[in-house]
Amino acid sequence: MRKFKRAGMALSAFALVAFMAAPALAQQAAQPKEKAAASSIEGELVNVDTDAKTLVVKPADGNEIEFKYNDKTEVSGATQGVAGLATMKEGKVTVHFTEDAQSGSKLATRIEVQPPK
Repeated sequence: MRKFKRAGMALSAFALVAFMAAPALAQQAAQPKEKAAASSIEGELVNVDTDAKTLVVKPADGNEIEFKYNDKTEVSGATQGVAGLATMKEGKVTVHFTEDAQSGSKLATRIEVQPPK
């Protein structure tokens, strides 16, 4: 009989600890991960590397910025999508992108080619 009492007390103590720890564990699980910040920038298209899936844009401040792109990246104003960008010698583009808060990498979500003036 004593064994059952001890087992019952141990089980009750374990249940109490689990009950007290559950809200803290749930709060940790509920914390959202940092989302990527969405932005856009306009500038001169400097380079497109179709193998690495990157493009470089030089905005008005003169600092070149590298963007990654993927198959979901939308391209408007250029023939043949991103492949058409690679054949452009110069041109103004607006790049809509998200920036990963941890790595700082920029992923182009949409690229708009401005018509020549």
